[in-house]
Amino acid sequence: MKNLLKSNRFAVFIILTFLIYVMSNGEWCIPIFAWIYPILFLHMLSLNHTRKVYLIIGSIYAIGFVFQFEKVIGMDIKICIVVAFWVAFLKILPYIYWSKSKMRFQDTAIFASIMVSIENIIYLVYPILGGLSDAYTQYQNQYLLQIVTVTGIYGITFLMYWTAAMVIWILNNKSKKEYIRKYIIVYGSVIGLVFVYGVVMFHFVGNSDKSVRIAGVTVPISELLNNDKDVYSTFYTNTFTDENITNTRNKLSSVADELFLKTELEAQAGAKIVFWSELNGAVLKQDEDMLLQRASDMAKQEEIYLIVSLLVKTPYEDLKENKTVVFNPQGELISEYFKHGRSIGELCQKGDGMLKSFDTEYGRIAPFICSDMAFLSKIQQAGRNNVDILIVPASDWKEMTLLAAKTAIVRGVENGSNIIRHTNNGMSIVSNVKGCVLAQTDYFQSDTKTLSEQVAMKGRFTLYSYIGNLFVYLCNLYLLGSFILPKIKQLIKR
Repeated sequence: MKNLLKSNRFAVFIILTFLIYVMSNGEWCIPIFAWIYPILFLHMLSLNHTRKVYLIIGSIYAIGFVFQFEKVIGMDIKICIVVAFWVAFLKILPYIYWSKSKMRFQDTAIFASIMVSIENIIYLVYPILGGLSDAYTQYQNQYLLQIVTVTGIYGITFLMYWTAAMVIWILNNKSKKEYIRKYIIVYGSVIGLVFVYGVVMFHFVGNSDKSVRIAGVTVPISELLNNDKDVYSTFYTNTFTDENITNTRNKLSSVADELFLKTELEAQAGAKIVFWSELNGAVLKQDEDMLLQRASDMAKQEEIYLIVSLLVKTPYEDLKENKTVVFNPQGELISEYFKHGRSIGELCQKGDGMLKSFDTEYGRIAPFICSDMAFLSKIQQAGRNNVDILIVPASDWKEMTLLAAKTAIVRGVENGSNIIRHTNNGMSIVSNVKGCVLAQTDYFQSDTKTLSEQVAMKGRFTLYSYIGNLFVYLCNLYLLGSFILPKIKQLIKR
């Protein structure tokens, strides 16, 4: 009877853990749950010492991943399931280590370091998947978020998993008060330093009293590209007719008229920089020069910096040009940037990812396009080159837009840049160098679908821009030393 009762309690505990994990990230995110579920996983190992616990934790990871991200990442369900089991296989490894370790204080840091290394591996395999890290759920924790200016997003990952291991370690050693006290002081000191650093960076570093009005405009271009027979066949097939091309040119010309009208209205309302969200300047190659001339004339007429986001289609060529072109108030073309970070199935030319910044009276500005913001090393260029404002034209879908916005906010903090990200089919945001969201608008609830806001003209220095993922490498070195040094000592003794 007792065994049955224990079995029932354990089953209830598994279900509760699964629900907390599902709500720790993705569509139903409750940020505090991202701190709680690793504690529950570790506690599960304490309750049951058999190998089946690995299977249970792995299954929670895999099934939960599908619940969290199937609609978010936009993959076919079969591919999503394969990815889920691959991620689960990797993320179960720290728990296997923990269950086989002696559960010393240093094992708590090893546990966290293994997870840091695994999240970095996931990022290296497919950077956009790196944006699914639990660390991004903490983007509203302003003091904690400042640590990314040194460690990048992986510093938050380490603290989350180190905290989980410390909770279990303290519970396992609660009778040894004198023994654990000094280690609690070590842990508390680190957390305290992170908090103090966060307070200083948030309140005293990177304040700017000068700002510039920037506007992002968009039209329902996705509906036209995906649902209009003429436009779809011309842009995404090779079976179009001359009539399809003629109709497409006329329809895209009307789209351009609307974009230029919105641009003019925002300029007259005081915007000094105006940009179009991703794909909005859809155009056939034969009409590109004419569209760019109109953009040049508009920039000169309104005395603004105009950043047009183009999707240029050359008939019978599979790869389109997804790019931004920038004109200064004199109507001169000063920057052209091709999208680097392509999503799965995105048929566009891959840019070199090199920063295309330009200096203005409003600070140094650079455009990146949508999923480019997932690529840590590319956005680091902004910090190293003292970019004050990152302009991010984007195109989302409803389920993934919050995830993309979180990623952009964190990239801005890591590299000391203010962010304005404007998207069709999603949530547009303005955030400052500290990660504070200053303005946002929802494409699905906005009448104008325009975001216009004062953006700080000055960025700030961050160490992360220069040292990159040094914290990850230090974690890897610590793991290497932890596993190899004992072997060397054994050999020496022999």
